[in-house]
Amino acid sequence: MNTRRFRWVIIEILALCLIVVFGTFFYLHDLARVPPGVYVDETVTGYNAYSLNLTRKDEYGKSFPVALRFFGSYSPPVYTYITIPLVRVFGLNAMAVRLASSVCGIFGIIVFFLLLKSLRITRSRITLLTTTFLFAITPWNVFFARTGYEIYLGFFLFFVGVLFCWLSLSRKTYLLLGFIFLSLSTYGAHLERYLSVFFAFSFLFLFRKNLFDRSNKIVLFASAVAFGIIQIPNFTLLDTTVFFSKSALFYSQQVISQAEKIRFLPEIIAIPLSFLREFFSQYVAYFSPRSLFFLPDPDPQRSIPDLATFYPWMVGPWFLGLLKLWTLRKTNAGRFIFLLLFLIPFPVALTKDPFSTQRALPLLLPISLVTTLGLDMVLQKIRLRFAFPLVVFLLVYSIVLLWRGYFVLLPHERARVWGYGFQQLAEVIKENPDKKFLIDQSRTKPVYIELAFFLAYPPAEFQQEVDQTIKEDYYNKPSFSSYYKFGNIETRNIRWDEDIYKRQILVGDEFAISEQQAKEHFLTKVLEVNDLNGNPIFRGYETNPEMKCKISPSSLCTL
Repeated sequence: MNTRRFRWVIIEILALCLIVVFGTFFYLHDLARVPPGVYVDETVTGYNAYSLNLTRKDEYGKSFPVALRFFGSYSPPVYTYITIPLVRVFGLNAMAVRLASSVCGIFGIIVFFLLLKSLRITRSRITLLTTTFLFAITPWNVFFARTGYEIYLGFFLFFVGVLFCWLSLSRKTYLLLGFIFLSLSTYGAHLERYLSVFFAFSFLFLFRKNLFDRSNKIVLFASAVAFGIIQIPNFTLLDTTVFFSKSALFYSQQVISQAEKIRFLPEIIAIPLSFLREFFSQYVAYFSPRSLFFLPDPDPQRSIPDLATFYPWMVGPWFLGLLKLWTLRKTNAGRFIFLLLFLIPFPVALTKDPFSTQRALPLLLPISLVTTLGLDMVLQKIRLRFAFPLVVFLLVYSIVLLWRGYFVLLPHERARVWGYGFQQLAEVIKENPDKKFLIDQSRTKPVYIELAFFLAYPPAEFQQEVDQTIKEDYYNKPSFSSYYKFGNIETRNIRWDEDIYKRQILVGDEFAISEQQAKEHFLTKVLEVNDLNGNPIFRGYETNPEMKCKISPSSLCTL
């Protein structure tokens, strides 16, 4: 290695270390408080990790399930299991639940650098480091790397598997590692249950000339066996409802509705045509510049205020990158990126949401690679003394947008959707153990798990208070009810013809109990929980059954 090349290698390593340090700051800074509150998907993960740590059983009393019955969804279990030691060390809190995801985000920076370097698709020396930095601070990446449930872990395991599969084209033995990580990713998140299998078969088919030769038979066989062995727990669930728990997300009703509009065609033709129409309309949405660079996810819990998945200025490199990718279509690198780009949206396009950033998270990888191609084209045309200031400006501008959107606006604008207020409500409940609390469930995500989380409710007791029939046929009980009763808490919709005749505190959002209802039923306001802007999230009213019975007698008055 000559001196100049050695010097550049040292610069690359030092720059990568700085990027990782910078990324670590963004992924860990104020992690316990931003996002504000703890979302229901995080609390159900954290509480079940807490329960498994103390009792070796989940909230329903099932010992180490292969799929966890979170709200009837049967989520892959690995994220919850790796959260167990974190809960043991840090306690049951937001930091413990989110830390594993953030660590995956940090290592994801290194994996992206290695993949990009091994693809050899850039010519400008500063493109590799610039786009690695951009990947580290991309809104899509930062947002989900700081969430405390399984989405990012599934993406990370898939990402590592993709890297090793690509490397196997140069060194065949890496295929074994690639297939091991792809198989493990199916226990990481819902999408990877299907995506990893599709990718494995598609990769083998697309690069069959590189992989299928006599000298590689043992590696291919070992890779297939390893993939299959890791899938044994999943195979045991094939005759259950686990793999169909998300079937409600499929747009069957829309397909039928569209088919009815073309009655002049036989049903056997109309339905497939309607399906293809719906599928491709969803599919192309994931390549829409408006969705990728300008519009946030329509679900406020899955986006940063005023930011889309990528920064607006990246739309230019995106289009240039697509042009460059077309010129690389006959190279292994180009075919590999095309495979990722067009395969990943397939399973996602089978769901109703027009653009789900959560389910489509793996698309972050190929789109980042395409924008890398475009940015490299720009930097090649500019002299280094002009390119460096341009890169610095774009990176600083991006950091400002990210800081403003995520660390300044999000805590104030999205506190409610992230479950802010439940910790304060739990403190009130904890301070009043002799009083009964009825929490209105009509307009909120499942309340029970938020309170069980913040109260650190004893799992052994909770397991006795849930429906005992669930664990008898655990993997075939997808229906979920938000009605729960444990300790001095009950979560359900308020029944105005009954609940006002019982001594208790009725808690709901600002619309649950009006001033007129409070006056009519002799309710006394005893608590209010506000968001960071001072707007009410919860209000609590204590009933006065004696006065209500006196003014409006009922058969319940004798109870």
